[in-house]
Order: sequence, then C-alpha cells, then structure tokens
Amino acid sequence: MSRVVWLDGALVDPREASLSIDDPGVRHGVGLFETMRVQDGVVPWLDRHLERLARSSAALALDGVPNTGQVREAVALVAAALGAGAARIRVTVTPHPTLLVDGSTTDTDPHETLAAISIRGAWHPANRIAEHKTLSYLAWRDAERQAHAVGADTALLLDADGRLGEAATANVFCVVGGEIITAPISGILPGITRGIVMDLAPVREAVLDEPTWRGADEIFVTSAVRGAVPLARIDGRELGGENGVTTTLRRRVDALLWPVRE
Repeated sequence: MSRVVWLDGALVDPREASLSIDDPGVRHGVGLFETMRVQDGVVPWLDRHLERLARSSAALALDGVPNTGQVREAVALVAAALGAGAARIRVTVTPHPTLLVDGSTTDTDPHETLAAISIRGAWHPANRIAEHKTLSYLAWRDAERQAHAVGADTALLLDADGRLGEAATANVFCVVGGEIITAPISGILPGITRGIVMDLAPVREAVLDEPTWRGADEIFVTSAVRGAVPLARIDGRELGGENGVTTTLRRRVDALLWPVRE
C-alpha cells in the first residue's frame, strides 16, 4: 500500500480520516508528533521515539494523551500494512485523546546531498518548548518554505548573532579540524538520529559562532527518515564536498536504518 492511516482505534480510509473541531491539537496546536523511518515493516529505534514522546508528554503535562502501549500497537499495524520497502510514519497524539498514525511509502537516495540557506534570528536558545516535537510547528515550516522558495532543500536556523542551532527539520553537525561538533539542547529538538550519531562517534556539544561554522570542513544534518546527509551548498556557496568523517558516519547510520539495503 502507498498510504495507511490509523485513527483512534482502527485503520481507516485516508480520504475519510478527520479530527474533531474540539480537539486541542486542531484548535491550539496542543499535542505532539513523531516522524520515523520504516523498512520492510520494521521501525528502527522505535523505543527511542516512544521514550521521547513519553518524556515530552510528561514535561508539558499533556494529561490524557494515548499511552506508549497504544502508540506502539498502532505503529506496528501501520508498518505491517505498508509492506516491503521504505516508508515513513508520522504519529500524532493530543489530549482529546487522539492517536493518528499516518504511513506512506517513500524513496531513498543513498548519495543524496542537500542545499541549505541560513536564517538569522530563527533560533531562540531560551525557547524550551522548541525542545519538544509539538504540533505548534509553524516557525519551522516557514523556515523550510523560505528555503524551498529559493531552490534550497532546508534552512539552517541561527540566533540573532549568527550562531548555529539546528535545521528546519533536522539537527546539524559540523566537522572542524576533524572534530565533530553540534549545538547543545537549548531551544532545539533532541533528535533521535542526533543521539545515534553521538553513540557512534565522539561529539562535542558547543555553540559555534558564524565564522567557525561557515568555515567548517564538513557540515551534515541528521533526521530519523533520511539518516545523516551532507550539505553540499549553503547560501549559494559550495562546500568542500563529502569527506571522510561524514562518509563514515553516514554509512554507519545507514547500516542501522537499512540493515538489508544494498
């Protein structure tokens, strides 16, 4: 199947799925979501996704959202229904309570590189809500829209001084003099693949000023769907290309995401 939807207890026709106008997720953006990879009916790192969902539910006092067991069961059914091949699943939970699991097939490119723009003032380190994957996602979607408007794939979010935080839908790592550096969790999302990379290699958490990150030897972004992907161009300037550190990490992350991939 190309698309499979589970809503509040059952698989439903995607064309007929709808949420109540009284759902706080619809009215106020009160809720959480998780986006995850599926390969041949299996979700890599599902436990990590569910743990983050539970942590955010507790931290934001979202009483009444569907529990981890309910989410796990629905994800398993959608993943199985999607069948063989690569797919992505988005889980949405709200205190209504609503549980929506939306799965669709997708293509992958093992040699993909991305172009990015930078947006100054788009990262606010003191914004603790940004450390949770809430449905209040307009700022990140707008950053992505700005990138697409000029032919780029994603946007790097900077603070008012030009320091690097995260990307519109991913975490960002810089390789400077052979050292891998990423911003600490301060107004950015603790990404699942970010954590995997930090398990696989030594990574230093630090906020990089603009001259330092722009002068990095390599820059790559991480997400649960794409894995680790190098940036080939930022603000129209070509980077030096994919080098040894990014190549090695990308292969190691891919081996966990797509263990049967050729």
